[in-house]
Amino acid sequence: MTDTDIIFSSALDCYLELIYDPGLSSIRFIRCKDNTIQKRTFNATVELEEYFKGARTEFSCEVDLSNRSDFARRVLEETRKIKYGTVITYSELSRRIGSRAVRAVGSALGRNPVPIIIPCHRVVAKNGIGGYSCGVDMKIKLIELELKHVSNNL
Repeated sequence: MTDTDIIFSSALDCYLELIYDPGLSSIRFIRCKDNTIQKRTFNATVELEEYFKGARTEFSCEVDLSNRSDFARRVLEETRKIKYGTVITYSELSRRIGSRAVRAVGSALGRNPVPIIIPCHRVVAKNGIGGYSCGVDMKIKLIELELKHVSNNL
C-alpha cells in the first residue's frame, strides 16, 4: 500500500512529497504553493524537517533501492556516507566504489529516488557545481543550507 507525506521547506521554498511503498521509496520536490496540505506520518518526514532546521545531519530511515541495478545501489550507498556539510567530486565517488565510469556515476545519481536522504547534492564536478535532477538552484540551496548550519555550530 502506497502512502504519502507532504512537508514545506522554507529553506528550499518548496514542498516535498515523500512516497512510502511500504518504506521510503521516493522524494519529489513540488514548487507550487497553492493550498497544498502538509501531512507528517512517517519518521523520515520528521527527520527531513529536523534536517532543514539544522537539527539533524544524518538520516536513520531505510530506503528501498531494490529496483536499482547493482552499480546504482553501490553509487547510492556510497553517496549516503558523504558527511553533512562536505562535498566530493563525481570522480572521487567513482574511485570510492572502485570504478572509472564517472559518467555512469553521474547517471546513477541523476536517478536517485530519495534526494537529501541520499545526499547526491554533495557530489560536484571538478570544475563547477555539476548537475542535479531537481535543478542546480536546488543543489546550491542544499549545499548552502548545510554550510550555514556547520558554520553556526563552530
